[in-house]
Amino acid sequence: MNILIVDDAADMRFLVSSIVRRLGHSVTEAIDGLDALAKLKAGDITTIISDCNMPNMDGFELCKQIRQSDFPKYMYIILLTGLKGKDSTLKGINSGADDFASKPLAIEEMRIRLLAAQRVINLEDDIAKTNLALKIAHDHIQKDLESAALTQLKSLPPPLKSKSVSTEWFYKPAIFIGGDTFNYFETQTNCLVFYSLDISGHGISAAMLSMSMQVYLGLKRGFYGGPITRERLPEIPALFAKNLNDCLLNQHNHDHYLTMMFGIIDMDTNKVYYTQAGHPQPYWYKAAQNTIAPIDVNGFPVGLVPDVEYETEVLQMEPGDKLIVYSDGINENDSLINQQPLDGDNLTQHFEQIKGQSTAQMMQSIEKEWLSESQLNALPDDVSFLAFQFENPTPKKENKNNEN
Repeated sequence: MNILIVDDAADMRFLVSSIVRRLGHSVTEAIDGLDALAKLKAGDITTIISDCNMPNMDGFELCKQIRQSDFPKYMYIILLTGLKGKDSTLKGINSGADDFASKPLAIEEMRIRLLAAQRVINLEDDIAKTNLALKIAHDHIQKDLESAALTQLKSLPPPLKSKSVSTEWFYKPAIFIGGDTFNYFETQTNCLVFYSLDISGHGISAAMLSMSMQVYLGLKRGFYGGPITRERLPEIPALFAKNLNDCLLNQHNHDHYLTMMFGIIDMDTNKVYYTQAGHPQPYWYKAAQNTIAPIDVNGFPVGLVPDVEYETEVLQMEPGDKLIVYSDGINENDSLINQQPLDGDNLTQHFEQIKGQSTAQMMQSIEKEWLSESQLNALPDDVSFLAFQFENPTPKKENKNNEN
């Protein structure tokens, strides 16, 4: 080790330096604390052996200055003292000293002290190397998560602008990537299939299951029990939830379940056939009455217990009506407007304030007015909103006489 000897007495520096050299270490000398700090900044020193009583800067103040400084490596400090009593030891510990040696100095005592110093320094070096490796790994993971977050956002559907139904959405994951997802797609029978789901838990595993579900649910037509025909619309949502529940329970490579709202909109009539599976109650804005309220409907989460019976519910939407589906992540935040949880009556009051806005404006209000930027950067859970706005239905000619 390269050891700094700090003492204002030349004879004591010579004695300590001689002992340290005999023990196989290299030596640098300083005449007081100020001189020691200058040499510490200039050289690769790992251990300091310092007298306590010195002019300009004593050993106690030197310890404090070393601990307060931003040196790249840990420095082990041994204080030499002829002082008696606990007070000086306690003062040294509070100042940042690691060990103490008494005067007159014995070579075997110094050997033991320096062996202990070497162990601590080696341990600190190992910790520093581990921390560096962890930082590099963390940086790589963070970049991968940021890339995955972009992929997840790109996988969400663009806003839909059809003649009878339009959509808007707002989505913000809790940590880069999230367990919320949603999707919608039109069928050849002039229907709009949609779902909004929330995977239990947070982080990478929930997000991966969420993204796989988004791909899986769009391709796995077996969940629908056959083709999506107009005659089958009353049965498909409940059947879909049952089949998905059975599928998740048969998979043993994860311990997640999900809440979901799944539905099909008949765009010939603007009827919504849906099932609610543990998801928060959606909000229905009725344009004719100028009212907005949650729909009193409940269901059991998917993938939690077997043999659950799901039901298909039906809504008849009128021109100007809106349907807002959301995940429960918003409920874990306090409103920027009144500092109360965005849940229950308070959430309804917030929707009441923006019910007359377009769905695009509503999504902007949720992001900009309900939540602060700091909240959005530290969400406790994923937040997602999916809004549908209905206009006059426009049946396709080929569907008027044939609903298949």
